[in-house]
Amino acid sequence: MGRENRRSAENIQLEFVNMNRQVRVNERMPREPYGRQYGQAVRRQNGQTRQAGGANRRQSGQIRQIPGRQSSRTPRVDMPRNVQPVPRRNPHLYEEQGRRQQAAPRPSVRRRKKLRLRALKRLLGGAVGITAVLLFFIFFFMDTGKTGTGKGQNMDLGGPATGAGMLMDAFRAQAERPAWTEDFLSISEWARPGEKLPEVKNIYVHYTANKGTSAAQNRSYFEGLKDSHKTAASAHFIIGYEGEIINCVPIDEVAYAVSGKNYESISIECCYLADDGSFTQETYDSLIKLLRWLIDTYHLDSDDILRHYDSNGKKCPIYYVENEDAWEQLKRDVDNR
Repeated sequence: MGRENRRSAENIQLEFVNMNRQVRVNERMPREPYGRQYGQAVRRQNGQTRQAGGANRRQSGQIRQIPGRQSSRTPRVDMPRNVQPVPRRNPHLYEEQGRRQQAAPRPSVRRRKKLRLRALKRLLGGAVGITAVLLFFIFFFMDTGKTGTGKGQNMDLGGPATGAGMLMDAFRAQAERPAWTEDFLSISEWARPGEKLPEVKNIYVHYTANKGTSAAQNRSYFEGLKDSHKTAASAHFIIGYEGEIINCVPIDEVAYAVSGKNYESISIECCYLADDGSFTQETYDSLIKLLRWLIDTYHLDSDDILRHYDSNGKKCPIYYVENEDAWEQLKRDVDNR
């Protein structure tokens, strides 16, 4: 069909078509155009664009929808612009996003810095506290060879404690070590066996029972026992009546002073001049200093200071056996030093 015939057919078709009722009249005329031709004719007649013509057709109901079939010409429902369709999404993801939206907002950068600084301060404070506790236990249990169960243990105490012992001394404000002279006895089975002292539980106080003799003379007596074999005797310290102190046996070794207690004690012999066995003031002062240092070193107390008499009933030191008040005063002086 030519172009002119198509135009005439379109004009005739438009005359017999009722646009509102969608009725076709078949009266010896060409078949009415469908699809693109029909749309073009309608738009040409009304002077509308394609989009405007489609909208009018949807409103007039001229576009049919076949039941059960989705057509590209199915009228679409225009939704309000302010209503957004809910997209299909994973329900678990949707719940997680909702939970995050309901959570408290993240703090600001300045606030986060403050929180981090606060957490760092707490961490440092806890580290300092733990370190202090550990140092306390290290000083308490390891200082000067102390064991976990006994009251003390030997170490080389020829001088001030070193390492943990020095730190513990400063921590506990340990008494200053008194000055003494090291003049060790020769090793022999009669005075200095050379055996290590396992532990220190007590400090024993003796008197020389030899009035007027000096510390050096009593040291010579112990030294001569290796030749005379009269008896087995010695002591770790001898204090002279002028207050001098001689260290005869190393503190980490056994001395023969108290039968049955030699492997757990340190012994101190004291010289005297008085008939009643009392010590001179110089001897007494040196004895108090030495006892104070020993109980601090071995973590003992004044109740661990004993007389030779307290072990086997021997009247030694005789003055403090016959004068209990004087002995109690001696221990109080040690505590108060």
